[in-house]
Amino acid sequence: MPRVLEIAIQTAISRRGVAVIVLSGDVALRAAVEQEPRLRFAEPKPTVCPSDDELSLLADVLNRSRKITILGGAGCAGAHDELMELAGKLQSPIVHALRGKEFIEYDNPYDVGMTGLLGFSSGYFAMMNCEVLLMIGSDFPYQPFFPKHATIAQIDLRGEQLGRRTKLDFGLVGDTRTTLRALLPKLVQNQHQQHLKDSLEHYRKARKGLDELATGNSNKKPIHPQYLAHVLDKLAADDAIFTCDVGTPTVWSARYLSMNGKRRLLGSFNHGSMANAMPQAIGAQVVILAAR
Repeated sequence: MPRVLEIAIQTAISRRGVAVIVLSGDVALRAAVEQEPRLRFAEPKPTVCPSDDELSLLADVLNRSRKITILGGAGCAGAHDELMELAGKLQSPIVHALRGKEFIEYDNPYDVGMTGLLGFSSGYFAMMNCEVLLMIGSDFPYQPFFPKHATIAQIDLRGEQLGRRTKLDFGLVGDTRTTLRALLPKLVQNQHQQHLKDSLEHYRKARKGLDELATGNSNKKPIHPQYLAHVLDKLAADDAIFTCDVGTPTVWSARYLSMNGKRRLLGSFNHGSMANAMPQAIGAQVVILAAR
């Protein structure tokens, strides 16, 4: 059992996802065996970069486009500066998936929020009105929210993710920070700012509407959940760790908890993850180990 746990933990960390261990009842009832862990090395952090030819091809597509939108996910962790520089060079609004919120939302003048079932209209607008959608480190699952006629390029460390959610024109395997550092010198400054301006104005209006829902009224009960999430955000420490999952609490967290580069927002955040993870065996116990 200790070795199985170590394998599960290492798998979750390596794949930045979820590992599931299913125990039969007789094993779960046995006394735990105490032993030293076999794995003591630091988490590997290799750099992976697409070939120069692949980067040049993507750069050519981006340099010829006026209206580019970036969709970023959890794979953008550790590459905030590079992502901001990319958006500035492309004059691109940035839409973030929920798992990318804590890594992308803060100190971001290009942020236009989320799209999808948990998001709001400005993220949808920015994606549906682009000529090129550049997906970076995201496994955003909701296919109806992807543009049908845009050119779509995707950068992801895991090759099996490329084209998993939508049709794809260009797919590159690489980690975000290394890939963007190699891509940026090949890009020219986009002089067309209208798409970014329109998207930011749409976001300003959408954000205003959401904030108006999060106002308190001492004469009315019950308290609106939007207002509760807003107050929690204001009272929480700069390095607070938030966790939420299942149903509307995830919606309020996505819309009203603000990130700053120090805060964490933890949850499964994978579509149908809990339902898909449950075993059919009666009486089984499940341990879910999640990693960012």
